[in-house]
Amino acid sequence: MSIIKILLATYNGEKYITSQINSILNQNGVEVDIVISDDSSKDKTIEIISQNYPQIRINQNIPGTGSAANNFLKMVDNLNFNENFDYVAFCDQDDIWLPEKMESAVNFLKKENAQLYCSNLTKWEESDNSLSVLKKDFPQKKYDYLFEGGSAGCTYVFTKDFALNLQKFLKKADNINWKAFSHDWLVYFFARTHKYNVVIDSNSYIHYRIHASNVHGHLNKMSFNTIKEKSSEVLNGYYQKHIQNYIQYIDKDTEEYKIYEQFLGSYFQRNFTILKYNTQLMRDNKKLMIFVVLNLLKFR
Repeated sequence: MSIIKILLATYNGEKYITSQINSILNQNGVEVDIVISDDSSKDKTIEIISQNYPQIRINQNIPGTGSAANNFLKMVDNLNFNENFDYVAFCDQDDIWLPEKMESAVNFLKKENAQLYCSNLTKWEESDNSLSVLKKDFPQKKYDYLFEGGSAGCTYVFTKDFALNLQKFLKKADNINWKAFSHDWLVYFFARTHKYNVVIDSNSYIHYRIHASNVHGHLNKMSFNTIKEKSSEVLNGYYQKHIQNYIQYIDKDTEEYKIYEQFLGSYFQRNFTILKYNTQLMRDNKKLMIFVVLNLLKFR
């Protein structure tokens, strides 16, 4: 039976943590080893876990790392590879995992001889208790990892060898802490730039809770405010800010480096690059179309 190391990041999660941990412990066909990294919660998160799940290890970040992304990468950085486990999975504090989530991921990885697994999600609107599919399984494109992640990080499951090499990468790249960076995108970027096989499952085994305290979850709601916020980010240099950091991890004699270099150039260089590579840059054609239009409107 496969052993999965579950990296669970917590911060002020007292409202949801019990139901999430129970859903992890109820996984079928695998053995789970939960490790919690708490980012200096100010509520009763630690107390609830300690009282109800004394077998679970809790590491407290004092001071906190400042974000879920930093917290997850710190857990990867602290993994002990002398311990007995076969796979690693990221876990948010406020979702619900279906019982077959981990077993299905492991089976998919084995079947496809892949090293990183991610999947679609089931968006769970807490306000009206509705469920809808959040599609991520669009076909992978040649250069999509230069501009987006594979899925939400809470769907990621990866092999022990992948985790070891990711840890080595993080230790060398000790400046990965730029503003608003995404561990979802970073891990996918690492996987694809290092030629790992990545699979994106069309099935969903997670209820991805959308609530008022979500850090990014609200951006998955289709609303005027979401469109306005996402558009504002792009027009204010969202991609340029991230690419200025990602480019340092790419060899200069590659096509990927050329794409990044031209994207960071003038207005005409950027949009010529988008036109030249077009459908190779993003998996979802609707997202790509919005990306194209916003970059045409971005004159700075």
